[in-house]
Amino acid sequence: MSVRRFVAASSREAMRQVREILGEDALILSSRPVAEGVEILALAEEEQQAVQAAAAVPAAPARPAAPADYRQVATAAQTGRPAAPLPTAVDLDFAALGQRLLGEMQDMRALLDRRMQAPAASGGCRGPLRQRLLGAGFGPCLSDEILAGLPGELATGSAAAPALQAWLERQLEARLPVLEDEAGLLDEGGVIALVGPTGVGKTTTAAKLAARYVMRHGPGQVALISTDSFRIGAHEQLRIYARLLDVEVHTLAAVAPLEPLLAGLAGKRLIIIDTVGMSQRDRRLLTQINQLGAAGRPVRLMLLLNAACHGDTLEEVVGTYQRAALAAGTRLRDCIVSKCDEAARLGPVLDILMRHGLRLNYLSSGQQVPEDLQVAEARPLLQQALAVSQPSPFVSDGEAEGTGRRLDSWARGLFGRGRSLAAAFETLRRELDGFALLERAWRLAALPAGVQGERLARLLEACDGESVDAGAPRQLLWGGGKPVPGATWNMPLLSLDPEGRLQLRPWLAHRLPSGHEQRLDWAFERLRARRHLLPAAPESGLLQALARLRSPWIGAARPGNRVEFQGERHSLARLAAVAEAHDSLQLRHRGRPLWLELRHLPVRLRAAGERAGEAMPWPVEAWFGTLRDGDSGQPLGQRHWLAWSPEPGRRALAEQADGVRLLLACDDLPALTLRAWQALGEVQGALQTELRLFLAAALAAGASRLDRSAEDWAMDLRARLAGLGGGRRLRGPAQQLDALLHLLAAGDAFRQLGGEFEP
Repeated sequence: MSVRRFVAASSREAMRQVREILGEDALILSSRPVAEGVEILALAEEEQQAVQAAAAVPAAPARPAAPADYRQVATAAQTGRPAAPLPTAVDLDFAALGQRLLGEMQDMRALLDRRMQAPAASGGCRGPLRQRLLGAGFGPCLSDEILAGLPGELATGSAAAPALQAWLERQLEARLPVLEDEAGLLDEGGVIALVGPTGVGKTTTAAKLAARYVMRHGPGQVALISTDSFRIGAHEQLRIYARLLDVEVHTLAAVAPLEPLLAGLAGKRLIIIDTVGMSQRDRRLLTQINQLGAAGRPVRLMLLLNAACHGDTLEEVVGTYQRAALAAGTRLRDCIVSKCDEAARLGPVLDILMRHGLRLNYLSSGQQVPEDLQVAEARPLLQQALAVSQPSPFVSDGEAEGTGRRLDSWARGLFGRGRSLAAAFETLRRELDGFALLERAWRLAALPAGVQGERLARLLEACDGESVDAGAPRQLLWGGGKPVPGATWNMPLLSLDPEGRLQLRPWLAHRLPSGHEQRLDWAFERLRARRHLLPAAPESGLLQALARLRSPWIGAARPGNRVEFQGERHSLARLAAVAEAHDSLQLRHRGRPLWLELRHLPVRLRAAGERAGEAMPWPVEAWFGTLRDGDSGQPLGQRHWLAWSPEPGRRALAEQADGVRLLLACDDLPALTLRAWQALGEVQGALQTELRLFLAAALAAGASRLDRSAEDWAMDLRARLAGLGGGRRLRGPAQQLDALLHLLAAGDAFRQLGGEFEP
């Protein structure tokens, strides 16, 4: 007998597999939920016939099987041992056959479970992650959108469960806007209108909000307004809360204008309006929202959602209220989730908030004022939501059928891409110093070329004036004195923060002061230069200027560069054998992981242009690096550098080694900038030269930073950008550059379409 096991994400998909392999007449033996989705055990038609034939063996009437015969069959079924044949004159007993079949099925199930666990552990984690999201109540659309950005580092079964859990929480947290500063919301004051369906808890929430304000600022500057004249006792309920809080309360008919009452309350800092509960299908809803929009003062709409409601209902509520707000000339951006203590799952309401871009301000979980209203915190809330992850008997993630649903799925996918774009932009603004400036410069490309240079100069002047920070000295990465190979322009000056992270603010070489001393003085005064990373060992004038400012420097060198060691001149290549071992560092270089084995040796440098006897050679440190493949350890080449620090010592050596690592990691920036320069000519069309070079250098710096970073945000963002670009997940700065260009161009497209995406 051959029992087949089928596992799929849904019952529909599992049954489709059964029909394809075993035919329409297959016998379904069992069906149950498993971690991967749904498991079905089925028997082919020919196997059924074989069992039926065995059960229908004709025989003459004979004595029933003895109890000992039944025990023999049952024991064999439980242990898996072959049973002794029954007497030939005895009919086949169906009870014993059933026991035997059940035992075989149980043994087979256990065997299949053991065999399937290993592939599940090593074959990837998307299925279990998807089931966890679905079990927590998140919808298939959002779940698939999230898992499309699963980093390659985590996609295999070797990823540890805590790393997957942390990644999943980060993805959800990035999509869930929450109130970051309650003090800012309450201190800002204004008019807040609580809107939502009937019975969602608006009146109690209005009292809770007022109580939180009273605890912070006292009762004198807050007022409550009730427009709920339909529900019996609604006005009186709010009056009771107002007396307890000692705050002013007013009642208003649902159809009465708000403007006169708000004008009389102009001295109040915060006004909270408890509106009439309106079903999302109530035709009066638009009238109510229009009334709030015509109040004479800006009104912040705050939608209350019942966490215990079904997801389809919540979807309809949010969509209807947002459309009504747009029709009234306002926007619905804020939300409070109520009845959290009554919800079996929090996933559905959180899914709705993420997909519609609503900011979650508070969570309400009871009737106590104000104890049962808490400021929403994303990470604990999401951990609570994911902790409840089990299949729901009311939800199926089967494929939608029909043209209408396919179109709806396509539209949701489009909005999903918009949300992914918005999340990617938000991450880049937060993590890459200067990305917001890059965005603003990118938008200048839409202007006529004749005004782009002037607007860029004004933009940079304003930005530099805003970002002066004397407490954050920078490391400067200088370009060479010659044009980049294949280009007519010199590499712009770039900066790194004290931790060695590239910043996306280039300084064009022809805009810098002329002369070594003037440039260094400018860099010291304007940029708080702490260390200089040079493309080559400095010449005499630059050496003297650096020494005068006591500025450490590291410069790339060639094997043939000659230095003095023990009174004799040698090439750096010859001195490598006598250098002292320092350390082995891991880094990414031109898109691949490498090991850098460092050695160093104190030598003396006579700068170009200096003659023997004119001045003593400069005491510097020579550095020798062996590059090895990060995986195989095979040697890939030798590199050399020279470095100087005003105060030699162990600390200076450690800083120099770090500078060597940064120089090596950034040595592909000129080629990467050239690639961006060429791509911008294709993407943006007519660009003024300075704007084009600024964008190219900033994009190259961003791509290099994104490729080299081992932080969680970078891993997540690389996967997200790969998903937006079609799923190609090759790692390297060139690929990250292409992804950033794709992202910025996609942002332009969404902006021009006038969608909800706002970069």
